[in-house]
Amino acid sequence: LQRAHKLEPANDKILVDLGSMYAKAYDFAAAEQWFQKAISISPTKAAVLNAVGHAWLEVRNFEAARSCFEQILQQSQIPITPLIRLAEIYLRMGRQEDAVGMAQRAMRTYGDHEAALLIRGKVHRAMKQLADAERMLRLVVSKPDYHPEVRASAWYELAAMLDQQEQYDEAMAALLEAKALMRLGAAQALRILPNKQAQLKKMQETVSASVVQHWRKFGTTELQPSRRVALLCGHARSGTTLLEYVVDSHPQVVSAEETTVYHNKAYFPIGKAISPNTSLLKALEWMSARNMRQIRADYFRGIESFLGQPIGDRLLVDKNPANTFDIPSIARIFPELKFLVAMRDPRDVCLSCFMQQVNILPDTASWLTLEGTMSHYALIMGLWQAWKPVLGGAAIEVRYEDMVGNLEGTARPVLDFLGLPWDEKVLRFNEHASRKVVLSPTYAEVSKPIFKSSVGRWQKYQKYFEPHLEKLDSSLRAFGYA
Repeated sequence: LQRAHKLEPANDKILVDLGSMYAKAYDFAAAEQWFQKAISISPTKAAVLNAVGHAWLEVRNFEAARSCFEQILQQSQIPITPLIRLAEIYLRMGRQEDAVGMAQRAMRTYGDHEAALLIRGKVHRAMKQLADAERMLRLVVSKPDYHPEVRASAWYELAAMLDQQEQYDEAMAALLEAKALMRLGAAQALRILPNKQAQLKKMQETVSASVVQHWRKFGTTELQPSRRVALLCGHARSGTTLLEYVVDSHPQVVSAEETTVYHNKAYFPIGKAISPNTSLLKALEWMSARNMRQIRADYFRGIESFLGQPIGDRLLVDKNPANTFDIPSIARIFPELKFLVAMRDPRDVCLSCFMQQVNILPDTASWLTLEGTMSHYALIMGLWQAWKPVLGGAAIEVRYEDMVGNLEGTARPVLDFLGLPWDEKVLRFNEHASRKVVLSPTYAEVSKPIFKSSVGRWQKYQKYFEPHLEKLDSSLRAFGYA
């Protein structure tokens, strides 16, 4: 791209692509320079600002994305997409009145455009104007010519509303409509999914306590200096966001929420060492100290770029359920790291995943059916079951049910495990969350005080679970929920 830019210095699309690549590498300062250059030379400011805003969204930099989309509002011709994105960002930031304004502006300008109707329905729901929300969302799902993903999103919203109104059969029917529409674009992800599941099984079979002990000894001599770092993982929808904001409320902690820094900095170097005849464990054994030191340096540099501040001597908590899959490689590259694993009743986890609207990726493609959700849960958490014994004192499990039942009694041993003194601020985590832009899909819930309504929620849908419950038998017994 840099060579292309030298050949075509006035090509704003190349500049945007360069900025996007630096953003994905978590070099935000360099990304901003390329983006600003693209904006300054572009004859079509709105189009470039829109592209830059979406590039920032891809790395979950909502503030930078908001700034780009708001600049488009000054242009004479305003596409619908920036209005929709701003409404979504304002909802995430708790700026509900601003979200209403954007949704109304989208409808005034674009009438019955499917995206305008959908965001208006979402805003109505966020404002608890449920009758208006349902009317708007029903209108979206009734139009067969609307885009399948837009109609699926409306069905997901309706399912959540029906669930809140205790209309559980109707909520499940709406979810099944959404899944059928999402399945139309899921072919590639569904093809990849079996390979990823085979890798999970293989990683369970190759676990070795002696190897992990060797890695730790190696780290004390070859991977210095040691850092204060913890991975907060577990299955998606297991209470990771709640646990993160409890811990992040501590003044000696800084948290990075659901970034792809580790994936981007470590996945490809490790992948190069794996051949079809080589296990992950062998590939990790063969990694050189030099490569690991480089990954570590790149990782911390990327995290600080994402945070916009130095970590200093604080404890870094990297919260990302997706990195549960990477526990073996993380244990190799960061032998000093502590594992903080969120646990929750597997049945509640599976229901929550099944009800969650997400982009279709190989992992989330399993959520297209309740049976598939339960099978994939068992595989991911089976990996944790296999690795937990070999990690020993470097790992702690934290049950969601314990947090909502006795927050202080649960938080104290967690802080002890992390080497942190007690601080009352962790009990007011919702105040801390309300001052931040929460990146997790559960941004609306984590800014509220503790509530217990999600415990045992799966029982409302028990008849839909019963045909497939044997898939969770091992997990229920292993984690004490049988």
